[in-house]
Amino acid sequence: MKLSFFPGDLHLTKTQDGSYVITIKGEEVFNGRNEKKAIAEFNKIRKDMETLYPARELSVEEKTAALMRYIGQSLGVPKESKKPGRKYTPGSTNTFG
Repeated sequence: MKLSFFPGDLHLTKTQDGSYVITIKGEEVFNGRNEKKAIAEFNKIRKDMETLYPARELSVEEKTAALMRYIGQSLGVPKESKKPGRKYTPGSTNTFG
């Protein structure tokens, strides 16, 4: 698991031994084994940081670029069938070939 708040360089990571570590600018501020407590602490710190680093409104160009990326990702390329063979004939069961 990894949660981040990039403007404040805040990160919550789960280590190999199963503990949860919260760091701010590379300095450890929390270390514990309880996931719920770690997430609650992360959210508390993040909420405090959001007042220091308020969100800004996106420009028209940034909104347009984001929309174009979203549309491009959602369209995709239609996939072709990888199995060549007989096609379905209406009215038949295609059981015997």
